[in-house]
Amino acid sequence: MIDPRDLRNLVAVFEHRHFGKAAKDAGLSQPAITKSIQRLEKEFGFALFDRSRSHVGPTKACETVVSTAKAVLAGLKGLDQTVRMISGLEAGSLAVGVGPAMSESYVTEAVGSLAQDHPGIQVDVRVDHWKQLSEWIISGEIEVLVADLADLAEDERFEVTPLPPQDFTWFCRSCHPLADKAKVSRTDLLQYPLATPRMPPWAIEWFHAVLSEEERSKGSVPLPTIRCESYSTLKRIVLDSNCVSVAFAATIRPELDSGLLTELPVDAAILKTHAGIVQRRGRTPSPLAIALVERILKRASIE
Repeated sequence: MIDPRDLRNLVAVFEHRHFGKAAKDAGLSQPAITKSIQRLEKEFGFALFDRSRSHVGPTKACETVVSTAKAVLAGLKGLDQTVRMISGLEAGSLAVGVGPAMSESYVTEAVGSLAQDHPGIQVDVRVDHWKQLSEWIISGEIEVLVADLADLAEDERFEVTPLPPQDFTWFCRSCHPLADKAKVSRTDLLQYPLATPRMPPWAIEWFHAVLSEEERSKGSVPLPTIRCESYSTLKRIVLDSNCVSVAFAATIRPELDSGLLTELPVDAAILKTHAGIVQRRGRTPSPLAIALVERILKRASIE
């Protein structure tokens, strides 16, 4: 194995045509740089310099080797610069998966902050339900996911960092039959089409309390009539129909303020997120992943 330091010494002797001057330039003793050249000659199997008391001249073979050595050293320098850039968050890419609800939270602020502070990076954000995101993180297509934990917290393949719970709000369009009710029950909600992202087990359990014993025994669950992982689309659906949906209040704040949507006063325990940050156990996170997670946790503590 050729030591890059020996290649640097070779280039120094070639350029100075003098072992003493090359040694001084490299910060070495003359015997040390002489041994360095001898190691290369032994490795290559031929002489690199013709030596005399008054002159050191490169052989023809040396001229060819030095040309390649310079290219190798330049490549190593470029590699070192690239590694330093990535370590310093000045370059590189990150793929992150986000659940529909969390895509409407401080997570997007964290992603935007990371990109703003480090304009040389690339971030690929995928929004989908937790099952799809978990498949992507297992396959390596994404490095970090932020979504409902569902059954992910019990999966030994993952490192999980829970996030503080956030309240959900049920809503409908302002001309909906439920819009003027002082109280809305879960049974009332089930009288209309549900338009929501994929429901995790805890959300389905929330509806179980109002199902009959026969319905529960049959495994009947209120799956969404319309399932969509985009809140932009869900809001349009609710505005154009008598569907009801659920989201963070901040997600629908503009439509609430304008009177297009109405918050439903549901007479039941408030639905809260069970979200967290998930990464593959045993995989060293990239500097970008570490930086993003730090930003998410910082913003989660402020909310």
